[in-house]
Amino acid sequence: MKKCGVLKRITLLLAAFVLAIGTLSTFSGNFFAEAAENNMIYNDTFWKDTSGNNIYSQGGGVFKFGDTYYWYGVHYSGAETYAANPTKKNDDTAFKAVTCYSSKDLVNWKFENNVLTSKSSGFPWCYWFGRLGVAYCKNTGKYVLVAQHNESVLFASCDSPTGNFKVENIQDQITNVLKQGTGDQTVFIDDDGQAYIVCSNKGGRGHQYISKLRESDFLYAEPAVEVAKGSGREGNCLFKYKNKYYFCASDLHGWNSSHSYYMVADKITGPYSSWKIMDGTDEDFSYVTQTGFFVTVKGSKQETVLFCGDRWSDFAGNGIGYNQWVPLSIDGDYVKFNSLSEWSFNAETGEWGVGAGNNYCLNPTFEADRVNQTTLAGWKASGTGNSNKKGGRTGNWSAQQYDANAFKATLTQDLNVPNGTYNLKAWVKSSGGQNTAIIYTRTSEEDKIVNVNSKINDWTQIAIDGVQVNDGKVQIGIYSDGNAGNWLIYDDFTFIRDSSGTSAEPPEPEKIPDGELIKSLVVNDKDNYSDWSIQTGLAEGSEIFGDRAFRLTSVPEQLVGAEWIKAACDSKKFSADEAEYTAGADITAFVGLDTRVVPVPEWLSDWKKTDLTLTDDGNPVVTYNVYKKDVKTGEKVTLGAVNMSNAVNYIAMAKPYDPNESYMNPVEYTTGDLNGDGRINIFDMIFMKQALTEPVSDKRQMLAADMNGDNCVDVSDAVILQKILLGI
Repeated sequence: MKKCGVLKRITLLLAAFVLAIGTLSTFSGNFFAEAAENNMIYNDTFWKDTSGNNIYSQGGGVFKFGDTYYWYGVHYSGAETYAANPTKKNDDTAFKAVTCYSSKDLVNWKFENNVLTSKSSGFPWCYWFGRLGVAYCKNTGKYVLVAQHNESVLFASCDSPTGNFKVENIQDQITNVLKQGTGDQTVFIDDDGQAYIVCSNKGGRGHQYISKLRESDFLYAEPAVEVAKGSGREGNCLFKYKNKYYFCASDLHGWNSSHSYYMVADKITGPYSSWKIMDGTDEDFSYVTQTGFFVTVKGSKQETVLFCGDRWSDFAGNGIGYNQWVPLSIDGDYVKFNSLSEWSFNAETGEWGVGAGNNYCLNPTFEADRVNQTTLAGWKASGTGNSNKKGGRTGNWSAQQYDANAFKATLTQDLNVPNGTYNLKAWVKSSGGQNTAIIYTRTSEEDKIVNVNSKINDWTQIAIDGVQVNDGKVQIGIYSDGNAGNWLIYDDFTFIRDSSGTSAEPPEPEKIPDGELIKSLVVNDKDNYSDWSIQTGLAEGSEIFGDRAFRLTSVPEQLVGAEWIKAACDSKKFSADEAEYTAGADITAFVGLDTRVVPVPEWLSDWKKTDLTLTDDGNPVVTYNVYKKDVKTGEKVTLGAVNMSNAVNYIAMAKPYDPNESYMNPVEYTTGDLNGDGRINIFDMIFMKQALTEPVSDKRQMLAADMNGDNCVDVSDAVILQKILLGI
């Protein structure tokens, strides 16, 4: 600090930081991003390995050893039978092998070995084998496989992740777990390499547990810690994301699909929050799966969790394929399931995107509901006569509009999709004779319909092409005005973006009107462009974001009246620079950054952190640290990326440049008390002499030394202090 300086005035506002939870759209992130052509994951199919053979891996897990991912699961005899002719479920749970596949990218899988079979060393007779995982024990240098075996837990080991495992131990009872056996289990490996069993009790499954594997060799499950009770759960599994633990499970639906539930904790053994339903799993019951296992990928650009759902279609008959994987979007205690039929994944960066052939229709095959329903998952019914129906074109179920009396029935699904042109397809049968029977699409542009009120005995595909979406919204509908006994049966809907190249481009967004200080605002995040604007008069009560209702509850007086940018909170997950503007005058530019954004983004490295903070009325509140940079007229100001899900976006502001304003806090001091001991005495004169002869970096001391208030420390200040000490 210089000897002579201007005393600056500033108000410090303290507030608690907690993440503000957003709406569903907060977690769109790159949901509508264009997928890369390679590294595609396709659901609703029987996956193939790199040799073109079916992947048989159920009830297992993926584990990374070194730079390679290894996928272990069970090959059941019934899985092979169903894949060959997927028209009828079977009960063949006979154990054939534990398969092992390897991959560098989590998309392309090479078959390595049947690492455990009924002929493996020490393997005893079994009527049930499954729910397994593999962990590397650093103390023994061995890979340990842990699985359910009948009513017990089996442990096997091997020197290699792809070798032939040998059974080492069978543990009949885990201490503290009610009754013998586990009610579905998985293996979780923490960041330190310690492995755990995640499970419920077998009978009733109303208790959930974490059991640590014995550190010395991983060949024994130590006494379990009960982390929840009261709700029957199966498909128990766990993932870790940004140092929080998420215990997940499904309903007790047997082989059928389910909502996905989760609890959150800061420690693996809890305490955990109450159960929550994972958002996005209601519409199609977790893409017609139950919780299987998770893979957390810490990429170079983002951390992503993959939901690896078990679709036990061989034993439930509920569709095609056994393995349905989708990415999750996570924001603190909020988890969003992104239901996708086709998507790309980059295991190096952690980024994902929606495939060009993704089917945006939810529960399109009506397999989500495992029992007869008049209210179908993902669809909205009105009138009379709507229900699902046994016997689908594929899988167990289709849907119908039928009544023994005259009826009017409507079934609709409202979708949010990227703008573009789409094609709808569905398979139908019809009795004919209805006054009206149509399948339709409705957008802001037009309604399109296909009449199906003529007799259609066999499954016939109908299509509505060229559905133009310009505002991100479309409704799919089925409507019947039927006479007594008329029926319309339908199945296997697809609503896919037109990839023929004829899709109309969305209209160019209107230019954002200039402010006085902020001009030529360019927003790179086109998906959320419409929620950005330039505002004047920043104050308490100002609504911060264009897509949220958060308001500021405290604003430092130095920033009151500032011109500012109301950004889209959803832009926080845009991976590149969000925006750029031009200074319309000499300004001081400000950015209020959510305190949870750690580390501070690189693009703010040449900005100076002030002592100012903002707070909002989020529930709970968010605190923003304020950074500043002086900018000349005509210069560009880049607003970079937050690229972080568990924070809100920043607030950009500008004020006319004031060379006399530093935006730093006032310092408490008493004139003359240079050493800060609460008294003015001879010791302060010693410090005064130092202040006159040597640079002093302590601002409080410099202010205390300015006895005459002229903003300089010189001999006249020493004279005044001397007179005080002499009582003059």
